[in-house]
Amino acid sequence: MLILALDASTSVTTVALARAEDGRELLAEVSVAVRGASEALLPAAHAALDLAGERLDSVERVLVGVGPGTFTGIRIAAATARALSAGTGAALSKNSTLAALAAPALSCSDDVLAVLDARRGQIFAQRFSEDGPTTGVSCVGPGELFAGGAPLVVGDGAVRYRGVLAGLGSLPPDGSPLHRVTAAGHVLSGDLAPVPAEEVVPIYVREPDAEVRRDLNPWSHP
Repeated sequence: MLILALDASTSVTTVALARAEDGRELLAEVSVAVRGASEALLPAAHAALDLAGERLDSVERVLVGVGPGTFTGIRIAAATARALSAGTGAALSKNSTLAALAAPALSCSDDVLAVLDARRGQIFAQRFSEDGPTTGVSCVGPGELFAGGAPLVVGDGAVRYRGVLAGLGSLPPDGSPLHRVTAAGHVLSGDLAPVPAEEVVPIYVREPDAEVRRDLNPWSHP
């Protein structure tokens, strides 16, 4: 089965092509650090297909990261995945961005705390073992996060709030690839069970920024 995995939950748009038979073999990956996932996602997908020598109509599964993360990015990724599925007939699957972030780090530690910068002075965080998540998803200020033990702490939230989170466990250097969400991480961790298109929706965790601005604007209400 040929899998096209994509994610735009962070500032990096990332796409991977993989084959799943007895295991999962990564064929190609393209990551682009640009502003505007709407412009980067489809070109990155075609670039990954070209690198692997495959065609879009050969894709059998579209695996998309649905967050939490950047609200606009996860909406664009979900919409793109649904459109690709409708256009090619490929089945859809979805996966958590935090699970994709944790997956490569689990090759280094059996206790990983995945932390994404949620902006507004908050972080999205979830803890993982080799068997999957061991906690729910938290959306808190970095100083409010508690973790017993000594997990490996990864993600752009860990980089941004290193001074606050350093006491929770071990943090790789800021430039470590373990801090990046990758489509390869989705390939490693994603459940490939097919889901209907209407179930491929963003995981927001908290109210989207646009809704908060609307609530704060007295002229936005009838």
